[in-house]
Amino acid sequence: MDAVCETGFGVAVLKKEYDIVIVGGGIVGSALAAMLAQQTALSVAVLEAQPSISAWSASAYSHRVSAITLASQRIFQALDVWEAIRQKRVSPFNGIQVWDAKGKGEIEFYSREIAEPLLGFIIENSAMQSALIEKIQHRTQVDFIYSVNLAEIVDGESGIELIADNGGRFSTRLAVAADGASSWLRSRAGIEVEKYDYEQHAIVATVHTALPHQDIARQVFLETGPLAFLPLCPSHACSIVWSLPVEEAKYQLSLDDESFKQVLAQAFDHRLGDILSLERRYALPLYRQQTRQYIRQHVALVGDAAHTVHPLAGQGVNMGLLDAASLAEIIIDAHQQRRNFASFANLRRYERWRKADNLAMLAGVDMIKNLFASDKKTVRSLRSFGLSMTNYLQWIKNGFTRYAVGDRGGLPRIAT
Repeated sequence: MDAVCETGFGVAVLKKEYDIVIVGGGIVGSALAAMLAQQTALSVAVLEAQPSISAWSASAYSHRVSAITLASQRIFQALDVWEAIRQKRVSPFNGIQVWDAKGKGEIEFYSREIAEPLLGFIIENSAMQSALIEKIQHRTQVDFIYSVNLAEIVDGESGIELIADNGGRFSTRLAVAADGASSWLRSRAGIEVEKYDYEQHAIVATVHTALPHQDIARQVFLETGPLAFLPLCPSHACSIVWSLPVEEAKYQLSLDDESFKQVLAQAFDHRLGDILSLERRYALPLYRQQTRQYIRQHVALVGDAAHTVHPLAGQGVNMGLLDAASLAEIIIDAHQQRRNFASFANLRRYERWRKADNLAMLAGVDMIKNLFASDKKTVRSLRSFGLSMTNYLQWIKNGFTRYAVGDRGGLPRIAT
């Protein structure tokens, strides 16, 4: 007897065939489904292991927020979900300030310097995810299926079959791993991953400060790691991300709220005055991860399943959205030209496109992290000089700013 899986859209699925199966219903997986549904009639299933998606709450900020670039905003606009996200809660920022706690170097980036109204937005992950799911639930060719715990892959000549632990079967021409850094599909597909443990945890919390943030994202590089204050609405609220060695992070989590607020304000040079209130703290392990391949026969990886990056650059979700947009473009173009969108040769185009860009981002983030981690006097002096000179040389600074907002070559059409 065929097993039955319940979907979030009220559809009971027996053994079924799909053109594309996306494993993972997070932001990147849902965005990919929305892109495919918008421009093709391909049948798509999104398989989500959780029984439900965390609902966005109007009463309190979620701790999981992302800095979204203008390129990512353009993707959301093209998918017709931007207004739904904006109506939930969006915190625009028009400036970035970065300084070295151990030196005199400091640099500032402002949107007006590149003739843009904004540099980006701080948005709760739950707001983006819920808006995307609301969009695709109206697409008849998409099944979003909850509580699917996959157990086995069976390879075939023209596709693969994914088998759930309750016996449910999903046959497809292409399976896309969008199931995060610990991807089940990546592992079962035999795709190797290179992992580097930073031996740090990131403390995440929402705080309210005595001084307004003025729509500026701020980051200080401390001896122990970077500390970022990301502006939220209203003007005294910020999401903090503090990268610390594991034992130091555990110690900071053990402090009572009043003690932690004092330590936090001091670490941030009191740039926003005292910390007036603090919501629940928690810590996440930090590591860099990159797969050797983004594809194999009938399988492609996107987002954290393919790569993870240190949060100091705030680029994780943006990289994943560009992966999804690039893969969708290659699939759509092949399908419209009546070529085999799931062929290895076609998927190789996606891998070549995205892997180089993602490797450059990972290398750049590591270079910055290592540069600011060094305590050598000569390195500190060069660091301060480099920051000051970059801040002075407007054309160089503008190049960095445009890259940070996603204004660069090689973007998929939907992001331009």
